Amino acid sequence: MASHFVRWMGNSPLSSEQLRVPQDVINSAERFPDKRRSRFLAARELLAQLMLRVYGIRELPPLVTTSSGRPCFADPNLPDFSIAYAGNMVGVLLAEEGGRAGLDMEIVRAHSRQTQDTLTQDLSSGEKAWINAQQDFMEAVTQIWTLRQSILKLTGESENGAGSLQLHPAAGRLRSSVFPDIQAVCDAEPILVWSCALSPGTERLCLWEIDAQQQWQPLRDVEMSKPNIGPRSLRLTSLTPTPQEIGHL
Repeated sequence: MASHFVRWMGNSPLSSEQLRVPQDVINSAERFPDKRRSRFLAARELLAQLMLRVYGIRELPPLVTTSSGRPCFADPNLPDFSIAYAGNMVGVLLAEEGGRAGLDMEIVRAHSRQTQDTLTQDLSSGEKAWINAQQDFMEAVTQIWTLRQSILKLTGESENGAGSLQLHPAAGRLRSSVFPDIQAVCDAEPILVWSCALSPGTERLCLWEIDAQQQWQPLRDVEMSKPNIGPRSLRLTSLTPTPQEIGHL
């Protein structure tokens, strides 16, 4: 089973002549400010193009919003997806075959030191120890934050569920009291940190980018079973907690 992550760098507007987004979605975006409208429509266009490439569906199916504020397809038989924004960049993660997806992206060094201190104050001792062991403190903080956000998007908890999630980055493990079976992969690039949280049955993550000429460029395929996927990457898989551990979650 594969999942697909595509991102658009926001370097040129997506062509309105090729939009596969229904008119009612375009109309619903008219009430948004310009920047939000552009990102909103870009995300849904990326999702529509992914559905065409993976499933042959030529127009974006109807969407609804969950109680947690997360968009999803109205038809429960259609795949799960997750949307993320970072600066002018837009990303969409699409899961296949009943899997779940959670995506987060963050600009490296976009947060002040005060904000970073706020982000780290509730982290576990293991997370803080891993961060302090890295050469680039700011990048490491961003990686842990991005990992957490992507997993909470998958579980549907947003930031309110932070207490249900424990990360053990040095051991490559994670534990969620809501979804016991999760895996996540995070990579730090020169500008962007991204994290994809996925169901354990996902074997491959296909990475794509839309360039300034609006061409789809394959970046690489990540084999999720490989423990070492890159020098600045993290891959975490879920632990199976003991009955004693469950009682303390």
